[in-house]
Amino acid sequence: MKKISSNELFELRNDIPVEILIQNILQMPSKTSEGVFRVLCPICNEFQTGINPNVNLMRCFRCERNFNAIDLVMAVKDCGFKDSVLFLRHLLGKNSNQDANCYDHPCQDMQECNKTG
Repeated sequence: MKKISSNELFELRNDIPVEILIQNILQMPSKTSEGVFRVLCPICNEFQTGINPNVNLMRCFRCERNFNAIDLVMAVKDCGFKDSVLFLRHLLGKNSNQDANCYDHPCQDMQECNKTG
């Protein structure tokens, strides 16, 4: 995989709304409590989270971590950075031919991603 530009990283972090990534793609456990959408933190397994759509981040107030799209894929799917980037590129339809050649791990089917990168 070629070097990832800062512009591409920005796009990968921001082009998929984190709430859609959480609910529809990663299918993370979630609930609405007192009118607030909460997600089970993939690190501490608590529902003490919030989403800020203005910066496209999920925040866990229990373990005090912020998660962008790349971080969420890494944590939920147990992938490394490279595999997370490839997963998000695939979602956005931005895989190059070079990426396709090295995209031979369980992330490929968009449901399974247990290989650490």
